[in-house]
Amino acid sequence: MHNRKCYSGMIFEVWEREQSWFWFIIDPAVDGGAIGVASSENEAVRDACASIDGMTARIEAPAMTAGCWEISLANLERYLSCIRDAAA
Repeated sequence: MHNRKCYSGMIFEVWEREQSWFWFIIDPAVDGGAIGVASSENEAVRDACASIDGMTARIEAPAMTAGCWEISLANLERYLSCIRDAAA
């Protein structure tokens, strides 16, 4: 029997099968979802809620602009240069 629950406005389901608890979430933002398995109902609910938190953070996170990528790549280039110089 599937139990429907709600967390942060998202509905998920948990159910038991063969001494394991499963959880399932539909993620409308990416036209997909997440599924997992746990050893107890409480653990399944906790894992599903953590997954929802991750989905929510991804939706709310601002997209990186081209300028942000350029800065990140320049920092990476400097870091790799330092490592290369230290190894030489």
